[in-house]
Amino acid sequence: MNYKMLIDSILGALKTLAAGWNYKAIIAAIFTVLVHKHAILFYGFAALVFVDCFTKWMARSHKYLIEQGKAEPTIIQSIIGIKAARSAGKISSDVMKHRFLGKIAVYLMCVMAAASADLIMVQLNQPIWAVATIIGYLTITEVLSVIENLNDAGVEAVQGLIDIIKKKKG
Repeated sequence: MNYKMLIDSILGALKTLAAGWNYKAIIAAIFTVLVHKHAILFYGFAALVFVDCFTKWMARSHKYLIEQGKAEPTIIQSIIGIKAARSAGKISSDVMKHRFLGKIAVYLMCVMAAASADLIMVQLNQPIWAVATIIGYLTITEVLSVIENLNDAGVEAVQGLIDIIKKKKG
């Protein structure tokens, strides 16, 4: 075996790995932050709130289409009608933006308060429960809102889901 060639190969590989270490470290840090469990929870909440807002737009579009004389608009017609409902002033992007950001801020405050409570419980050697309870409640509330919005948008199939979720929530 040629040890000189082996050592040269190892040193070459190390040199290649070390090249651009600062960029690689920054990318690794960003990736770690992006896939951290708290970041993923935030993405999930943001997605739920976005879907809630979008289904609210659908419901308002559906109502607008009915006001315009369209009998029983379909889901696709309600989605396509969002632009017309917005032009007619039935949907305000500014209101929805503040609603979205406001909900996210409130959710973050609730989860941070729950995390503080759980931290206290850990220090007291007691079972933790606050974060799971708060996140579960907020999630179910958002899902119920989405389903109610879909119901308002003319999707009759979700009425049974509303009843089931309200029983589980209550």
